Amino acid sequence: MSAPSANDQPLDSLGQLAAATFTVVRGADEADVIRLFGGHPENARQVTLSTFPTSPTDYGVERIAVSRSGTTVVVVESNGYQGSREEVLRPLSQLGRVASAFWNVNAHSRLSLAEEVLILSSFDMLFPDDVHGTRPDAWRPLLQGISFGTSDWGAGLAALQRATGARLDAAWAAGPHLAVDIVPVRRVLVPQDLAGSPLLQQEPFASYVTDLGPHLLPQMQRYALELAISHAGVSDHPLVVAALAAKGTPAVAREHLRDELTTAYHEGVGEGHQLRITDPDDNRPEWELPSHLAARRAIVLHALAEYLDPDLSHDMGHHDPGYTLTAAMTGEGDLIERFWLLHRLYKACQQMGTEASGGSAMG
Repeated sequence: MSAPSANDQPLDSLGQLAAATFTVVRGADEADVIRLFGGHPENARQVTLSTFPTSPTDYGVERIAVSRSGTTVVVVESNGYQGSREEVLRPLSQLGRVASAFWNVNAHSRLSLAEEVLILSSFDMLFPDDVHGTRPDAWRPLLQGISFGTSDWGAGLAALQRATGARLDAAWAAGPHLAVDIVPVRRVLVPQDLAGSPLLQQEPFASYVTDLGPHLLPQMQRYALELAISHAGVSDHPLVVAALAAKGTPAVAREHLRDELTTAYHEGVGEGHQLRITDPDDNRPEWELPSHLAARRAIVLHALAEYLDPDLSHDMGHHDPGYTLTAAMTGEGDLIERFWLLHRLYKACQQMGTEASGGSAMG
């Protein structure tokens, strides 16, 4: 970071918190910020910042501390991450420039800059060269003299000050703060990085987005299998044809077909291992090597076995054949783009189902 001063002492102490998120909104009103975090301004109560991070929290309740620093509103979360989420940052950026610094006990972190309903630039503070957003270089002129790449989270707080004009100094730390319970904002259906995809104007994606929800999960599973089958070149494989037509057939027949698919999967894995020895060394992409083609076919057969018997998926610690197929969908082209767009929409549908049943949202 830049040379330390007396005003940097709060940054040093706050940067030592085990897990926190600091979000600063320039030119905003506290009540508007609270609402966009999923809270109600009328329920706010005064606290001191020195006690807020260590105050006991009701089980399952998320809480923010909100205060002013000059012309900015500052939101602090202890062991929370809502201010790092696209669903919060983008709406907040309608009020003014937003900067957010997040980190947790596993050394995951995120420094984000948002304006005009877009995430301009965002990166992990341990990997500052891996930048994402609509203007990845937007952070660059604001970070002169600030060093990243170590778990000195105070560097992220210094960046927030540069970006917004906030002063996270001793006067701010000792000033008034409001504690507000919040309900996490729902996951965005189409994330920013997918919103411009031309595939969203094509079927079946156009219909999915129009009526996105957990009721689409079976359809999406089927489409994921169809994409993977085409990518693996096994559309005419007898077991594949039989599996796709097996829904609704007697349980005994499905169990027999499932066992055949599982056997073929293991044989395919063995074939892939053998082919590694003779794979050509001609600089072709890895996903085009014979061993990878064999492995891809095997993975698709295993996913079809899971499709016939969902208990196989649960035994492996996941919930759908699409999870298995992610290992097979490597390479480039229309099928790959369609699969990974489908995968993201599938996860959104799963999240909607979780929220509907009362589960917690993950950012």
